[in-house]
Amino acid sequence: MKRKTKNNHFTIETRIIIEEELDKETSVTNISKKLFRDRSNIGREIDKHKVIKFPTSFNRNNPCKFFSTCSNRYLECFKTCTNFIEFNPCERLKSSPHVCNGCNKRNCTHVKYYYNAKEADSQYLENLVKSRSKMHYSELELNTLNNDFYNLVIQTKSIYHSLRVINSMGFNFKIKTIYRQIKQDLLRLKNTDLPRTNSKKKEKEKDKTYKRDINGHTYEDYNEYKDKHPLAIEWQMDCVQGIQGKEEPVLLTLQIVSIKFLFIFIINRQAADDVLNKLKEFKEYFNTRKFNKLLEILLTDNGHEFIKLDELMKLLNKTNIFYCHPYSSCEKGSIENNHELIRRVIPQGVSLSCYTQEEINLLCSNINSLFRGELGGKCPFDLVNEYISSDILNKLGLKKIEPKDVTLIPELLGDKNVNNITKYLSKPDIKKAHIKFKN
Repeated sequence: MKRKTKNNHFTIETRIIIEEELDKETSVTNISKKLFRDRSNIGREIDKHKVIKFPTSFNRNNPCKFFSTCSNRYLECFKTCTNFIEFNPCERLKSSPHVCNGCNKRNCTHVKYYYNAKEADSQYLENLVKSRSKMHYSELELNTLNNDFYNLVIQTKSIYHSLRVINSMGFNFKIKTIYRQIKQDLLRLKNTDLPRTNSKKKEKEKDKTYKRDINGHTYEDYNEYKDKHPLAIEWQMDCVQGIQGKEEPVLLTLQIVSIKFLFIFIINRQAADDVLNKLKEFKEYFNTRKFNKLLEILLTDNGHEFIKLDELMKLLNKTNIFYCHPYSSCEKGSIENNHELIRRVIPQGVSLSCYTQEEINLLCSNINSLFRGELGGKCPFDLVNEYISSDILNKLGLKKIEPKDVTLIPELLGDKNVNNITKYLSKPDIKKAHIKFKN
C-alpha cells in the first residue's frame, strides 16, 4: 500500500484533482485517500484558498450580521469589510468541505464559497514569494549580521569569507539569502559596500593578433598542451603597476592556478631584466628538481617586461612558457581576480615606492588566507603544502592569517598607506576605485 505523502507542497495538478472531486461532491476523506494525503491536509488546503462570491445587492438586504449596529456601514460594505459574518449562512456550508462546489441550487441568495484550482495555486505562489522575502531571524542573528558580519565584510570585502567565519560560530546563514537581502535593502550592509558594483564602460575593439614571432608559445599552443597534460601544474605571471608610464617600482605576481596561491614581489622597474632577476632569486629557494616539477606551465601576457622569451626559457629551462593574446587579460583571469584583491588595499594610480617587501608579504598573506568558494570553502594556505613546504613559505615571509583577522582594506598597511592613497588620488577617484576607509 502506498504511503501518504508528507511535507510536500500541493501542485497545480493536485489542486485540479481536488476541484474536480469537489464538483462531484466527493467527501474530503475520499479525496485524501485518492491523493494519499491526510484528511486534515486536504481540509486546510480547501479552507485556506477558497474564494468568496457575494450575491447581487439589488432589492436585497445587506447580508452582514452586524449591519444594523455597525457605525461604518455603507452600500455593499460587506464586500470589503474584514469583520463580515453572514447573517443567515447556508446550511450546506456548516459541514465539510465548507464550499459550494457541486451545488446545483439555482437562484441562491446566500454568500457562496468556491474552491478553484487556478486561484488557489496563484494565491499559494504569491504567499510563497512574500514569506520567503521576509527575514525570519532571531534578535541575536540579526544583531550578528548587522554588526559582526557587517564589520567583517567591510574588513575583507568578501561575503563568502565573512560568512564562513560567522557560521563557524554556530550560525547557518546562506550566501544566496544574504545577497538577496542586501539587494532588498533589509540589512545594514549595502550594495555600495561591496566590490564589483560599479558599471563598466564598453571597451573599444583592439587588434589582438601577436606582433612578434612566438611560434610554439601562443595561447593556442597553451590550450593544446593543457589538453595533452591535464595534470600539469600551471602558473600565471603578471605585473601590477602603481603609476603608469613612470620608472618606479611595480609588483611582480606569480600564482599557482589550481589553488589560487599568490606570490607578490616588489621589483625596481617594469623591465625584463628586473623580472628575470626576481625569478632567478625566487628559483634559488627551491632545489632544481623540485622547481622543475613545480613550474611546468607558465602563462603570462605580452608586456614588454616579459618579452625576452629566450632568456626566460634559459632561466626556466624545464618550464613551458606561453603568452596570452594581446589585450586579453581574461585569458589569465585567475591571477587577475587576485589583482582585484591587491587593488582593494593599494588602488591603481598610487605610487608603490614607499612600500617594503615585508608590507607586501603581509598583503600577500591576507590574500592567501581568504576563503574561496572555488576551493571548496578552503583558503589557498590550506592547500599550498601539497606544492611548497612551510620552510620555504617562512623564508619568503608568508604566513597564514586567522580567518577573523583577514583584512583587505587600506588600513591593513597602516596610516602610511592611507596617507599615500589620499596623496595620489582625489576624493572622486577614491570613490570611483571603490575604496573605503574605516570610520
